[in-house]
Amino acid sequence: MMSNRLYTQTKADQNLLEHNSDKSMRILWNYLKPYQWLAVLSLLLAGISQVLALVDPIIFGKIIDDYATQRGTKTDAELVSGVLVLLAIAVAVAVLSRLTKAIQEYMTRLVVQKFGTQIFNDGLRQTLRLTYQEFENQQSGETLALLLKVRSDTERFINTPDSF
Repeated sequence: MMSNRLYTQTKADQNLLEHNSDKSMRILWNYLKPYQWLAVLSLLLAGISQVLALVDPIIFGKIIDDYATQRGTKTDAELVSGVLVLLAIAVAVAVLSRLTKAIQEYMTRLVVQKFGTQIFNDGLRQTLRLTYQEFENQQSGETLALLLKVRSDTERFINTPDSF
């Protein structure tokens, strides 16, 4: 009997938690919606950066396979010019990879900053709608501290790679 009641209570708590979680995620997505294209661009740039970072070892493998092991079949001029061309391509790919990574990190920080500011502003706007009596019932810095905590928690949530 006791265990059945405990199970029912646990199931009800779990359903409430899932409902609140769904509602919280909907609110989160509503705040992120204006910045969805910046977020998509950031993800696209992250993918491009990763692909470019994977191309670099392929280029160095080609240098080793085609030039380091083929010393007897090519002249020194062919070896040097071929290696220099591939090294120039490797440097260009590495720089492009770093550039796309930097732009991606900038875009992510921009989305996080705008998102956090929007949440903070909406919370402040809601606080300013309170009547004087309701506002007076709260401790002086409690509202501001709560708004700052919500902002920092949501920014940390977005910045955590495991959150999505």
